[in-house]
Amino acid sequence: MNKINILLDSCCTIFLVSGLGMSSFMTVPQIARQSALKDTAPHIAGVSSIIGTVESAIAQLSNSLVLDRQDALIPKGSGTRELTSFEKYRIEKEIAQLEKKAQTEFDRDNVNLAMKLWYRQLRLTRFIDTEAEIISLGKIGAIAWEENRSEDVRNIANRLIAIQTEESTKKRLTPNLLDELAIAYQAVRYLDKAIDVYQLILVEEKKTYNSVAKEKLLNKLGELYLGIFDYGNAANIYQELLDDNSSKEDREIQLKRLIEIYHHGRFTNKAISTRKLLIVQYIEAEKNNQIPILELANARDRVTLKQFDLAMKTYHLVFEKASTTRQLAIARDALIGIGQLYQQQEKLEPAIEIYKKLLTVEKQADNSYGAIDTYDTLGKIYLKLNQPDRAANSFQEALVIAKEFDYKVKYFNRQIEKTNLKSNSQ
Repeated sequence: MNKINILLDSCCTIFLVSGLGMSSFMTVPQIARQSALKDTAPHIAGVSSIIGTVESAIAQLSNSLVLDRQDALIPKGSGTRELTSFEKYRIEKEIAQLEKKAQTEFDRDNVNLAMKLWYRQLRLTRFIDTEAEIISLGKIGAIAWEENRSEDVRNIANRLIAIQTEESTKKRLTPNLLDELAIAYQAVRYLDKAIDVYQLILVEEKKTYNSVAKEKLLNKLGELYLGIFDYGNAANIYQELLDDNSSKEDREIQLKRLIEIYHHGRFTNKAISTRKLLIVQYIEAEKNNQIPILELANARDRVTLKQFDLAMKTYHLVFEKASTTRQLAIARDALIGIGQLYQQQEKLEPAIEIYKKLLTVEKQADNSYGAIDTYDTLGKIYLKLNQPDRAANSFQEALVIAKEFDYKVKYFNRQIEKTNLKSNSQ
């Protein structure tokens, strides 16, 4: 009982209580004292009611968007009747003044005072127009988000949810209201709610066969799904956009976007098949220089899928095409991929031939650091084959270039020393 009285005495909010057989406005301490006079058994149920009411009261106090009926500008009977023109005029005038004052205080870094003014503006806007209230909630919610005011963001988001629920129940959710709701949800970063609203709009737009509006909505949905890292649904959206687009330019954009989504979402097989579609389009458009980079990505994905034979074939194809189009960086990456696969399969002699070919590409590309690394790799392979003399020669070639850039000089000197010792011990 003492704990309960302490809890209730901590709040002096006046509210209506009926759980203990009382029906009047009383302060919390009064309720606690009267409840203490009751028998223990009936008191247990009453305490539960009191605590629930206290929690509700505290929650309302923490939410500054709860209507203040004591506000002098809120007319009596509002909510049950239409406001008169004069009443609306007075409220609209006050809203404009509050907006101006709040912005002034915000510019002075008096954020708490600015939010207090904005909250009153929002409460008053509710009596003027639902759409205007949604727009204001979004605008002020964006400021709250930027200022990292999580409680304000939550209050505003909850009000948006309440508006949507109420308007939906009364079947008053017009396309304009839905659009403004979606924008406001985005402002407070409730992206899942924005997605739900755009999906509602999309259902209606599909009925009108308005292809432009549908494309715009799909793009918005795609961006929002990506914003919450939902790559599966994002892919579905962009696939629909791809299916709807007939121009080659638009198809290229959508295919590239799908490839990126499948890559980030780790839908590896779908990434490969989508790249193939883009490759076909590039072949038809004679954009041959765009193909090697796509084939290279497919080769790497084949490795991820442990499809090593297909990966090897694709790497060779990439090297041939990249060499033809003089894309030396891509040709280099293809050879590195082939060399690594040969090493994984313990096919060291073929690997050596590939790395020798890679040295030629590195020199053509004037990539000294690449040449150093390739000589280093060759040296290690020769050591595995128990050919220390050839290993020492490779490390020596690497050292010559490394000295020019003061790069890994000590490392190669040690490698040469170790290799020579091994050679002398044989």
